[in-house]
Amino acid sequence: MARPPRPPRLLRSLHSLRSLRARSAAAAGLAAAAAFTTGAFWLSHSLYDSQLNDAKVAAQARLDVAVADMRTGHVPASGLLLGDRVYALVLDSGRLLEVSPDLEPFRAQVAAQLTPLPEGGQVSRTLTLDAPVPVPATGTGTANRLAHRTLPLYGQSAGGIDGRALLSGFGEPDRGERTVTAYLLVPPWDAERVQESVQRLLLVAGPFAVLLVAAIAWAVTARAMRRVEAIRAQMASITAQHLDRRVPVPPTADEIAHLATTTNQTLQKLDHAVTAQRRFVADASHELRSPLAGLRTSLEVALTHPDRTDWPTVVRAARADTVRLQHLADDLLLLARPPVAAPAHHTRVELTDLARDVAAELPHGTSRITVHADRPLEVPGNAAQLHRLLRNLLENALRHAADHVTVTLTEDPGPDGHWAVLEVLDDGPGIPAPDRERVFAPFTRLDEARTRDTGGAGLGLAIARDLATRHHGTLTLADSPAGARFLLRLPLPPHPARTP
Repeated sequence: MARPPRPPRLLRSLHSLRSLRARSAAAAGLAAAAAFTTGAFWLSHSLYDSQLNDAKVAAQARLDVAVADMRTGHVPASGLLLGDRVYALVLDSGRLLEVSPDLEPFRAQVAAQLTPLPEGGQVSRTLTLDAPVPVPATGTGTANRLAHRTLPLYGQSAGGIDGRALLSGFGEPDRGERTVTAYLLVPPWDAERVQESVQRLLLVAGPFAVLLVAAIAWAVTARAMRRVEAIRAQMASITAQHLDRRVPVPPTADEIAHLATTTNQTLQKLDHAVTAQRRFVADASHELRSPLAGLRTSLEVALTHPDRTDWPTVVRAARADTVRLQHLADDLLLLARPPVAAPAHHTRVELTDLARDVAAELPHGTSRITVHADRPLEVPGNAAQLHRLLRNLLENALRHAADHVTVTLTEDPGPDGHWAVLEVLDDGPGIPAPDRERVFAPFTRLDEARTRDTGGAGLGLAIARDLATRHHGTLTLADSPAGARFLLRLPLPPHPARTP
């Protein structure tokens, strides 16, 4: 047999991309990318804020030192007041004494925004630098970096400054002690450098981390899917002729192991169901073969010797065999219905009257069957099916009773609801405990010596239990000092007096 052609490589690649492990890897990668991006954004801004706060603290400390130096007069010449800081000095008259080289292109803006502070005053505010400026011919080009920025600014005034010690360097005449306000800007250069370094690192590490997470997800999912594939392959090889096979159960206690265990349990149930079905078909064929063989034999003998045949007798025997076959076919069809099919609960059936009616229909039932009931018990259900159920029970009891059958109806207010309990007790030999469940299987006869004519096909109790189950009830065999004791439990309908 020729092997089917393999799909093209492109189709296999597309199929691989649609596989569960590909989707898992993609989902893990996307989740990692989202988490990594969020974490990187948070880390970058956190480091920036931390570095900027450190710069602010350092600027404030440097300003305190500069103001103290101005008060004591220990200040170098102009231009070295605050070292390489970005600063501005404002006289108490409002004149801008000096700005650092970085602020020189913005002198007009600085002079318009900075005002003198009273002696001992201090302020924390911002300075906006809007005008674009060219890169200075000398220097580091910091002025361009300051353009279009709004930066934090700290100001503090120093009073009692000797003009000869400081102010004369700015061309200010000596008029005694004066007050000078020093403003110190806080450029975010260090914070931005740290932020850029972290961003470069994250830009390189981010894709690698995402690919690593996706690869791990791919590997883990592929390993898990190998076990699933083993289960699938074994399931694909199981046919109706090999229902005894089971799928491999991984040694792990994860969901795949639970799936394999559940699959094996389902296969076991299916195996039992198919075995029961085959046994049922075999038993049904065996039961049908005997009356058909007898009917064929009698007709062939009559046709072979037509002049010596009592045709009325042959026809009556054929009719009896036909009726028996019809009853057997009806029973088989009843048992073959789906077990989930519930009867139509359109009516309420009074069990006491039904039991008495069934007893009156049976041969010698009126004299051999006694019905006891404290009060009427109505159950929802199908009257015809319940009639068949009771008839099968009573026929079975009469068949095995030595003399008498007792039917007792009671109500059981159990914890799981109210039940109508119908007990059928005969005075026969009883049923051994090991066989109490087997008697409800189709075609079961405990007395193999009994003929099919006297013992039936062995379907009565199976049909009775099936009808009880369809009415959401139970049919069981209970202990009894003598004889067989069948207990039929059927749910009673809700009643206002029973409602808590």
